[in-house]
Amino acid sequence: MSLPDLPVDELLAQLQAFLSASVPCLIALGVLGAAFWVWWTIRRAALVREALADRVQVEAIPTATFDPAEGEVGRWARQLGRVHYAADSVPARGSAVRLRYTALDGKMRCFIEGPAAAAAILAMPGFAEVEVRTHHGQSEICPVRFTGPGGTP
Repeated sequence: MSLPDLPVDELLAQLQAFLSASVPCLIALGVLGAAFWVWWTIRRAALVREALADRVQVEAIPTATFDPAEGEVGRWARQLGRVHYAADSVPARGSAVRLRYTALDGKMRCFIEGPAAAAAILAMPGFAEVEVRTHHGQSEICPVRFTGPGGTP
């Protein structure tokens, strides 16, 4: 039997029978898909929270004659870009690198903070005239909070 030989009413009846038989399966698949999406979202948020709680900090201390060339700066930027790949199991929000500059007693200090899974890359010297010191006491790492309009967080 070919398609042009069937009457339209019979085709519609077969389509209705097929859809009524498959609706419970489609509903079950939709519920399972939604449950999986909720589980994945909660798991990802937990991984990000865990990664942000377990971060390391290193200090980059330049010499008095520190004057990097353009190539050195590019190389260091690529090195910091590898941190995301080194922290493979950490979602992107938790594997971000933060550069923090402070001035204490007239001396500028540069701190590099990132996920603990990428501590080896963070501790690598990026420039020839820069010493990298690892800070073992990580209690001074605090989250950055930005205030919105009107001073509300």
